[in-house]
Amino acid sequence: MAAVSDVRAAEVGVRLLERPDLRGVVPALARAFFPDPLFGFFARSPRHEYDLLPAVFQAFCRDAVHAGEIWAAQAGSRTVGAAVWLPPGAMPRPARREVALNLRAARVLAGARNRVAGFKLLDAVDKVHPPEPHWYLFLLGTDPSVQGRGIGGRLLAPVLARCDAEGLPAYLETQKESNLAFYGRHGFELTKLLEVGGAPPIWTMTRLPRT
Repeated sequence: MAAVSDVRAAEVGVRLLERPDLRGVVPALARAFFPDPLFGFFARSPRHEYDLLPAVFQAFCRDAVHAGEIWAAQAGSRTVGAAVWLPPGAMPRPARREVALNLRAARVLAGARNRVAGFKLLDAVDKVHPPEPHWYLFLLGTDPSVQGRGIGGRLLAPVLARCDAEGLPAYLETQKESNLAFYGRHGFELTKLLEVGGAPPIWTMTRLPRT
């Protein structure tokens, strides 16, 4: 089998994950996000962050696979990226989903550092989440070895097309300033910069539907 770095974008297929099989999606997202400013803020060391990411994304994706949609980019049998979306009405989470996710997160983050400042930042993120119906891009990531080949845009395309057809906005948060230009190319515009205490900043972005 060819190495991931040898894979051409044309050889990558994008499909909707139709069953809760996260075995390829979680490792792909963990590789995509490492290293990350926000998760590095929680982690005690780079090694701790490396070990933390798969557990965090497992918790996030378990919530989304039942409440939303996960689009996976696959090169043969290997998953090289994913877009995790929550549909209109899925946010804020119902109490049962919120409790389940918080319990999983608490177990994962046990022993992490900066939890108080980090959770204050996440609370601020929740408070500015738009109340009107929208598609929420919860996570997007591609394997570092295939980044820059248009795969991220292909992962976004199916739901952004639906947003345009249904006249709905899309919304996201990112903890990397370098991502703003990428999302800007896909129609997202900066809405807020959140800075709480000593936690890393988070940028929120909105994409209005195109006619």
